[in-house]
Amino acid sequence: AGGQVRVDGVMKLCLDEADRMLDMGFEPQIRKILEKISKRRQTLFFTATWPKEVRKLASEILYQPFRVMIGNRDLLKANQDVIQQIRMVEGYEKERLLMDIVREAGLANRGGIGKCLVFANTKRMCEQLSNTLYRAGVPSGSIHGDKDQTQRDQALNDLKTNRIKVLVATDVAARGLDIKGCGLVINYDAANNAEDYVHRIGRTGRAGAKGFSVTFISKQDGGKAHELIQ
Repeated sequence: AGGQVRVDGVMKLCLDEADRMLDMGFEPQIRKILEKISKRRQTLFFTATWPKEVRKLASEILYQPFRVMIGNRDLLKANQDVIQQIRMVEGYEKERLLMDIVREAGLANRGGIGKCLVFANTKRMCEQLSNTLYRAGVPSGSIHGDKDQTQRDQALNDLKTNRIKVLVATDVAARGLDIKGCGLVINYDAANNAEDYVHRIGRTGRAGAKGFSVTFISKQDGGKAHELIQ
């Protein structure tokens, strides 16, 4: 009643994208939920990365867990099916280079079947790039924190059905997306850390398919370059 839900009878708890939930500051909410539900619950805990913050939370909420690890938990590695390229570029050149790559990939052709995901670090830049691409004749859309769920679903469906060829997104909005046929990821803005970079380029090269990623690095990104290359 009154929009409240009793959770004391919950016997299964699933935490998906646990690393991202902690990054976004949701640990207090997670712990509050844990206080209310049964201690005899089954807990499913999924995370793409394994930093110390995630390990600490896992050790506190899991009891004698059965672990499934894919890859080396201590070594963050990008998907080997993705060809990675870094372009050193001045900030004012990025938009022109983006257009060149998109056109070279055939994404300005409405009859093509390719798909591309472009990452920007701010909601404002997402909208700016999407509008720039659209005005240049490239079918495009965007997803970010200012879009409601209906708008996000519409953009994803447009990409799935080839109504648009390019989707511009922020890290949070694109986390966990499985975009079938996405052959190209462009990091218009460099990722803030290696974990976000791995998540980004992991949107291509899925299920054994080959993928390609391009990351723009400008002078302002100099501090990030070494970690990403490693």
